[in-house]
Amino acid sequence: MSPFRACLLGSLGAVLFACAPDPAPAPKPAPPPAPADPVDGVYRGTSTRYLAQSRTCPHPGLVTLYVQDGQFFYRWDYATWVNANVDPDGSVHGQADRVTLLGKRDGRHMEGDVTNGQCGLHFTVTWHDM
Repeated sequence: MSPFRACLLGSLGAVLFACAPDPAPAPKPAPPPAPADPVDGVYRGTSTRYLAQSRTCPHPGLVTLYVQDGQFFYRWDYATWVNANVDPDGSVHGQADRVTLLGKRDGRHMEGDVTNGQCGLHFTVTWHDM
C-alpha cells in the first residue's frame, strides 16, 4: 500500500471516529437506602381478647409500650409484666411466668399475641413521637 493511501485511510478513519457519538454516560449510583424506622420510642394502641377460658383473664383496652434498646414490658395483669424484645428482623417475643408474647414489627406498626393458654390478648400499636 502506498504511503499516500495509508495516510488517506488513516485520516478518513480519524474523521469518522471524531464524528461518532459520545459513549453513554455511566449510570448514576443507586441512592442509599432510606433509614429504617426507629425501633425505640412510644407505641400506642389497643388490645382485644381472643381467648377467655377463665374468669380471671385480663381485660383488653388501651396499650402503651415504651421501647428502649429494643426491649419493652407488656402488662399482663396487676402483678405480671412480660419482658419482650424486638429483633432486627422485626420479630417480637417475650415471656414471664407462664405467659408468652409473640408478634411482629413492620415499620411503625407492631402487633402480637399474649397468652397463658387459658387467656389471650391480641395487641396492635403504632409508633409515636414522644
